[in-house]
Amino acid sequence: MIASTWVIGLALLLFGFALVMILLRRGLFSLLVGVQGVFVAAALALVGFARMRAEDAGIGAAGVSEAQGFALVVLVLAAAELALGLSIAIASVRERGSANVDHSSVLRW
Repeated sequence: MIASTWVIGLALLLFGFALVMILLRRGLFSLLVGVQGVFVAAALALVGFARMRAEDAGIGAAGVSEAQGFALVVLVLAAAELALGLSIAIASVRERGSANVDHSSVLRW
C-alpha cells in the first residue's frame, strides 16, 4: 500500500504544476486544464489526509470512504466547471477568433 505522505506529496506536486500552468500560460484551454489540475490535486489531498488520519486513529476504512465520497463530489463539480468553462471558451474563440486571454478583457456580449 502506498504511504499517505506519498499521496499528499503527489497532490502537492500536481497542485504546483497546475498553478504554474494557470499563472504562465495565456490560452483559455490551458487555463481550464490548470484549473482542472487544481481540483484533482485537492481531491487527491483530501483522500491522502483522510488516509493519514485513519492510520493515526486506527479508524480503518470508514473515514477514508467518507473522504472518497467528498472527493467524488469535488470531481463532479470540477467536471461541471469544465463543461461551463469550455462552452464559454468556445464562444469566446468564435467571437474574437483567438483563445488568448489577453485579448478578452471584457466579459460582455
